Amino acid sequence: MKSDPSKNLISKLRRIREELEFLSRPESTAAFQKSLDDLIAALNRLRAGLTNSSLEAKAAEIHRPLEQVIDFLEFAKSDEVLKTLLLPAHKSVVAKPKRQPVEVASNLTNEQIRALLEKDLSKDELKAIAAQRAISIGELNREEIKRSILKKLERQESYGRLANP
Repeated sequence: MKSDPSKNLISKLRRIREELEFLSRPESTAAFQKSLDDLIAALNRLRAGLTNSSLEAKAAEIHRPLEQVIDFLEFAKSDEVLKTLLLPAHKSVVAKPKRQPVEVASNLTNEQIRALLEKDLSKDELKAIAAQRAISIGELNREEIKRSILKKLERQESYGRLANP
């Protein structure tokens, strides 16, 4: 990566200014002469870059295509079809259809609860079912609530089988 010649030149000029203050010392005279030599070399490189004919040729090569692009964009501003094509694409958001809430009746049977659990129930609907079976859910998520309800149903059914052999 090339450094900016103007910044490099400015920093060298500042160094020379600082060294002029110490020019009275013999060791600073040699450093000052070295800085002047570096400055002259930098200025020569800058001059060579500015008089380089390839730079002018490159600018001429780029000029015509840039004009064509600018002309096209000016035309596109007034053309409705092109204006639509050049506008940034907007993401279309597909709205999810609203889910109809499930009515949780009171005193559900175990089979009715199992049928409801097969549906995609909200957390509030699951809480209503859990409350019917006296299940404490605390901070459980939906899947954990479903598992707790199913576990409770299995326990109740196993007690029923034990009571009625």
